[in-house]
Amino acid sequence: MARQNGGILSRKIQRLGASSLIVTLPKDWARRNGVKVGDILKIYDSGDKLIIAPDGKIPKISLKMNLSHYNVEKHAPRLVLCSYTFGYDELIYYSSKNIKENVIERLRKVEAMLEGVRMNVIHRHTININFNYNNDNVFDIMIEYGRSISRVLNKLSGFLDGNVVYTKEELDKEYAILQNTNYKLLRAANKAHVIDMHQDRQARYLASASDLIGLVNDSVYKLGIDILYMADLLSDSEKQRLSFLLQVLEVAVSTVVNSINPPSVKKAEESYWKVRSILDLEGNLREVVESDSPAFAYLLAKIIDIARIIEIVENVILCHALISKFNEAEPGESR
Repeated sequence: MARQNGGILSRKIQRLGASSLIVTLPKDWARRNGVKVGDILKIYDSGDKLIIAPDGKIPKISLKMNLSHYNVEKHAPRLVLCSYTFGYDELIYYSSKNIKENVIERLRKVEAMLEGVRMNVIHRHTININFNYNNDNVFDIMIEYGRSISRVLNKLSGFLDGNVVYTKEELDKEYAILQNTNYKLLRAANKAHVIDMHQDRQARYLASASDLIGLVNDSVYKLGIDILYMADLLSDSEKQRLSFLLQVLEVAVSTVVNSINPPSVKKAEESYWKVRSILDLEGNLREVVESDSPAFAYLLAKIIDIARIIEIVENVILCHALISKFNEAEPGESR
């Protein structure tokens, strides 16, 4: 019994000669991966399991969908985004009728938004969309993402201090770039090739950190909009206090992503204590509401919410740093 594309494959162990054991490869798996007689396979010893992979061959993972189905046509652009972030290599749309021009235009907009996506209208019945962006380095993208969010926080802080001119249009433009980085990060996390149990667990918790940083990005964008619209309702003192808290968030985000690669327990801990200084203000919210403007209390509450998400990110990254620093198990060793 075999389930294709990542499912469970069951095979019976057989004897070859007096002391050797053999197992056959599923025919469908061999065909999909282009494996034939005489080829070399790599076998990774991962403690309680063996991982078999074609030598240097990475199979293309494709999706194929019929645009004649109304719900597929309706969600066609979103399905491109889903396929990209889920780590697929190719999406094929086909239809028994001519594909509508407005559907093609909607797909073109997604193509322009995502890095490495190439759409080819083979004919009016078939569209082939290739996802060529295969940067699997989750670390580098996560660091890039965190630093970009920090730059937005820096500009918002400068805006409150009166040192920076910052508009909604500029914020929207930077958010669009950040969203693109978010999609790249999700794709990299989902395409990461895992060859042992340690890497499997590492990939899982880094994927969870990627999701959380995406929440930080969205929350910072919404906070930015509120700051731009509500700045006139704040006193100079309130602006200075909020600016300082944004600087703390900026440094915390930058420090935590810089602790990822190489893993640094010290930097992760530094980021944690910076965020704690903001979260400790939560106990004084009632006093803030009574003594400051409603706009200040509202913005402070949103900053605390962002700090809470960053704190969770920091815990994940700190675990990554601690395990990377103190793990003494040999590769493939199970404890």
